[in-house]
Amino acid sequence: MIFCSIFTLIIILFLIINPNKYINSAFNGILIWAKAVLPSLFPFFFLTKLLTELGGIKILANSLQKFMQKCFHVNGIGSYVFLTSIMSGYPVGAKITSELYEKQMITSSEAKRLITFTSTSGPLFVVGTVGVGMFGSTLMGFVILISHFLGAIINGLLYRNYSYKKNEKTQFNRFTFEGINENILEKSMLSAINSILIVGGYITIFFILIDILSDIGLLNILNILISNFFNFIGISSQYSNGISTGILEMTRGCYEISMNFTDLKIATILATFIISFGGLSTHLQAMTFLQKCNISIKFFLLQKTTHALLACVISTIISSIFM
Repeated sequence: MIFCSIFTLIIILFLIINPNKYINSAFNGILIWAKAVLPSLFPFFFLTKLLTELGGIKILANSLQKFMQKCFHVNGIGSYVFLTSIMSGYPVGAKITSELYEKQMITSSEAKRLITFTSTSGPLFVVGTVGVGMFGSTLMGFVILISHFLGAIINGLLYRNYSYKKNEKTQFNRFTFEGINENILEKSMLSAINSILIVGGYITIFFILIDILSDIGLLNILNILISNFFNFIGISSQYSNGISTGILEMTRGCYEISMNFTDLKIATILATFIISFGGLSTHLQAMTFLQKCNISIKFFLLQKTTHALLACVISTIISSIFM
């Protein structure tokens, strides 16, 4: 706590010393949020909350109950979380998982296993923003997307026995369709607004934080460590800044790689790692919701790391064949 307090005071001091620079950093973060994140995530936040309140996910849960239980040791409702996550992206999977836990539709241990394969980015960001927008390659976007999703599924299988007990069952709440009323609409809208503002807040803070860490020199230390590792495995050290930045905030990390890449295959593999890991900014967004499920940040970081490594291996194989 003392270290965190000192570090926070240092950040405040930098903001006071050079306000213009860091106001610009905040503006860039808000701009990314407003142009890329808000339009793609806000409708999903509202509609998924509305669907949860109405109980409409029960049909899908019942139809895939045996499959999800056998493969991932989670309730059939996990199929809804996975499908919504791969359509919309971070941190929708975490948000829905938290809502289902609060409604006692899944247990805490199920939430832990569920998040290992439902914490994903979405096709709009991966193919549109990163593949086409940053690298000018639709093929690259789809290679990353396929690797990312396959990595998530294998990651879920890897953790299928985590905190699992035989005969573990969830008691579903009984839902009846009562029609859309003002209370449900208002509750869903307020939840969506609150969630999207949380996401925007973390993105903005991390854009400022990355610039401050760079000015302090801490980011350079991480760059040196990554550069040495890259040199050891035969990858150009020019990508190190993108990785170190991506560990903190994935959108900016992918952008940094796109500004310096010379080999599209290497850039694809590294971008796959960044997107599958998600970045600490995304992790904190997710943990804002998941702390209600008694999921620790250590476990979340562990499963995102294994997801990133698995996706990297898959991306290496696919890119070597098609690129």
